[in-house]
Amino acid sequence: MDFVTLVVVAVLAFVLVAVFIMRQKAEYGAQLQQLQPKKPKQFGIYTTEEVAKHNKPDDAWIIAQHKETKEYRVYDITEYVPEHPGGESILRNIGGDATEGFHGPQHPVTTFLLADEYCIGKLAEGEEVKFRSKR
Repeated sequence: MDFVTLVVVAVLAFVLVAVFIMRQKAEYGAQLQQLQPKKPKQFGIYTTEEVAKHNKPDDAWIIAQHKETKEYRVYDITEYVPEHPGGESILRNIGGDATEGFHGPQHPVTTFLLADEYCIGKLAEGEEVKFRSKR
């Protein structure tokens, strides 16, 4: 190969790699857009008794400890139940503590971004102590 051919091949390879990287970034951006919250957040304060009433597949709430803040948050996962990749395993702890499964190794990092869409509040002050004693 002469020098000109080598330069042309190198430039073409560089362009192809650049196009591939730009395309991957665009696809990743589109995926992140899908994870953006779809409904306005309503952040309430709930008791464990209130959460426990929502223990059916068509009315499913869970409590899970937030990984960073360590506060116990309440999630209304009713709309997500049919979409859950793990099937009905999401229903094991409805109406109660789902922290262990929520933070399980089967969940990718994007799970926690998606979960924000379903967060409706946190446990009321004093409920955390009562809640932890049940665990």
